[in-house]
Amino acid sequence: MQTNRRSFLQTAGVTALAAAGSALDAQTEKPIRLAIVGTGHRGWAHLAILKNMPQYEVVALADPTPAFLDRGATFAPDAKTYSDYRKMLAERGDIDAVVVITPSFLHSEVTVAALNKGLPVLCEKPMATTVEDANKMIDAARKSGKLLYIGFQKRLAPVTSKMKELVAAGEIGQVAMVTGCNYRGDWNPESWKYTDPKTGVSTNWRYLTYTEGSALLEDGIHELDALNWMIGSKIARVTAAGGNNVFKNRETVDHVSTIVEYESGVKLTFELSLFAPHAGPNSRRMMLIGSEGVMTPENGRVALRSRTSNAVKYVEVSDPTPRDITANAVGSAMDNETYQQYLAFEKSLRTGQAPPVSPEDGKTAIKLVLLAEKSLRAHRVMTWNDLPA
Repeated sequence: MQTNRRSFLQTAGVTALAAAGSALDAQTEKPIRLAIVGTGHRGWAHLAILKNMPQYEVVALADPTPAFLDRGATFAPDAKTYSDYRKMLAERGDIDAVVVITPSFLHSEVTVAALNKGLPVLCEKPMATTVEDANKMIDAARKSGKLLYIGFQKRLAPVTSKMKELVAAGEIGQVAMVTGCNYRGDWNPESWKYTDPKTGVSTNWRYLTYTEGSALLEDGIHELDALNWMIGSKIARVTAAGGNNVFKNRETVDHVSTIVEYESGVKLTFELSLFAPHAGPNSRRMMLIGSEGVMTPENGRVALRSRTSNAVKYVEVSDPTPRDITANAVGSAMDNETYQQYLAFEKSLRTGQAPPVSPEDGKTAIKLVLLAEKSLRAHRVMTWNDLPA
């Protein structure tokens, strides 16, 4: 986490208070009643998982797009549907927690509204599209004393969590250099359309800076968060280059290369491309290079390669997700990790235990990405203080 001693004590207090204030007293045997805000394509993936988790009951769905809302209701037929989440929050007194799966620019608005109603929130990544909006969310969590969990499911992937464990144990010595990439295809063309007030044109929300924030905020941020988590050092500088080499008629970029420099001396490089849908087995990669060796995820295992030997050590990793949970998954967006995320959310709600990803973690991740976006636009190196605290 990017912080000093004073802010650490303050934000640690926010996290602890938010967790402690969110335990569902005397409800350990009852399903947790959820309201889902945002029933688009990613929302359907969440609902497909929740349908097979008896510890949850989806009681309300909110989305302004009738077709998306109707499709969401097929996964939760007993839930009441709303075209406006504000009406839902005003009318319902039986909600235990809210899940926010809207387009990114609405995350802060919806989350703050739910927290202000005294409801815990699980908010999909990215936390927000500006640091200022992230701060509003943190302030609302502090004032309400309710849980705010940011949805970086990648941390809960068995291989990722094992890599974090092995790094901490010194399996590759001192981490010195880290690299990753996400070479993929373009955004879903059937995504929600936002009518841009500047042009009056209805546009895929991921094509606009206002609604998406940046391409890296939408994808790539999972790997960046996980790698930053493993590195565990303060960020000093961020540099990025990118643009639109293929998909030219949009605001958000179709490729970006980023370099992150840490106070510890570690360098992180990361690349995203939206025009490489068939990039092969190395299309989504993470590699940590240490003073004594190299660590990579390979086919559900962690591979360790020594600097002084040709031998490869494989660490087996088991996935505890029941097969029937994801048998009818909608989409391919890390459904096993989404299941594990809901287990973690339940634990925090029932016991008050801090979630695996704090609001402060979520803010650090978006600030890193927004500095990269600022760098590629301004063509200069950014320091951590080039964006608000």
